[in-house]
Amino acid sequence: MQAPSIGIGGAAPVNDGEVNLYLTPEGTGQRWFDASRRVIFVNGMLNSGDDHRKSALALSVLRACGVVGVYNKTDGFWRDLGQCITDKLKLSGVQSGSMFDFATWERIVEDAYRAELRRRPGLDKRDFVGDLIKANPATHALYALMVGRGGIDAGTPIYCHSQGNLVTSNALTAVALAMGAASVHGLVVNSYGSPARYWPAGLNRTNNAYTFDPVSWLDLRVDLSSSKVGFKAAHGFDTYVQQDGEFVVNRFRWGSFGMTASMDEDGLAEFCVGLGDNTPRLRGIFDRLESAHWTDSDDVALAYVNKLSDIRLRTLARIDPAFIRQLVRLLKSGWTSRAEKRAIERLENALRA
Repeated sequence: MQAPSIGIGGAAPVNDGEVNLYLTPEGTGQRWFDASRRVIFVNGMLNSGDDHRKSALALSVLRACGVVGVYNKTDGFWRDLGQCITDKLKLSGVQSGSMFDFATWERIVEDAYRAELRRRPGLDKRDFVGDLIKANPATHALYALMVGRGGIDAGTPIYCHSQGNLVTSNALTAVALAMGAASVHGLVVNSYGSPARYWPAGLNRTNNAYTFDPVSWLDLRVDLSSSKVGFKAAHGFDTYVQQDGEFVVNRFRWGSFGMTASMDEDGLAEFCVGLGDNTPRLRGIFDRLESAHWTDSDDVALAYVNKLSDIRLRTLARIDPAFIRQLVRLLKSGWTSRAEKRAIERLENALRA
């Protein structure tokens, strides 16, 4: 199987399943932006090619890297809705284990493939499984991108919005059937406004949803992998991106109605370390902490600084001194402990270096 070609001009897509690379002009050339790194984006229903392009560029800013966009073309509300329902049912039996467990489905597909191989010698199993999902060009394109020759690294993180979650869950189920269940274990998937209840097992998936986003209600679950933001009826991907800091913080806190019962400060600090040089996103997270969780903000800042070497702090200071000054401000607010004073000294030394 050959992977779909990836357009490099950053144009708005036209055809269903078209794949393009997007690099935001806002980040290109900036030290916080890594043009060599990739994430995948799959859009939801009722998105024009220009909508897809704008969302991919917004994600390119958020993730500080290139975005490989797989276009899920709109055919109008009713056709999109029909496809959404079809996609939701397509591989749900395999994903949910409601009929057989995954190992049994694997054997069923393997037996069917062996039977077809006798009829068509030389048939690649990846092509055989790909034929099962060809009715949706976006699903097939994502699948081929991950398993085909010349495709993208199979461990590339995926961001999917609305119906794009159904596209993604079916594509990943097909990958697992073709390449084995272990092929998707640990894969990072970030869902936004997802109607997809079932996914292949073993994913490292985070579900982001507005409490009053009706599309996300179709997921029919509440779990600790979900980050919910309430008191807002919204669904568009751009809105999710704009409130990224709040969604990230809410993944590490427990509470309701604006009150925080508990904050996993060390876990949030570790997540921030994982963002590397992406200081615009880091500033957004600490902005949210400062504005809505002031009593936790200095603790997260302290845990974050303590996880970084002096060399890393100096690098961040060269990339974005405003971010380092923000950390200093948070650590100086209120009563300052001895540990916070040491962290402040390290940050100020980094600014002077």
